Amino acid sequence: MEIEDWRKKIDEIEDTLILILNQRATSATEIGKIKKAKGLPVFDGSREQSILNRVEQKAVAAGGPLSAESFKRIFQVIMEETRKVEK
Repeated sequence: MEIEDWRKKIDEIEDTLILILNQRATSATEIGKIKKAKGLPVFDGSREQSILNRVEQKAVAAGGPLSAESFKRIFQVIMEETRKVEK
């Protein structure tokens, strides 16, 4: 494949990531509504740590070019941004 072919593939993957991240944010918004109704805080440190641990384990098992630490940082940002819409 040529560079433009690879770039097109990356563009398609990014489009999919946007859809999936919006689906995740929509789910988090629903969770936020439930938390608000129950008087629970938006931030749940133990849940976020559990997610990061799971991400790290899956990243190690998948073994790709991105490190487990890279995935943890990516998911930290995803969760931080998601908390904003969960409020």
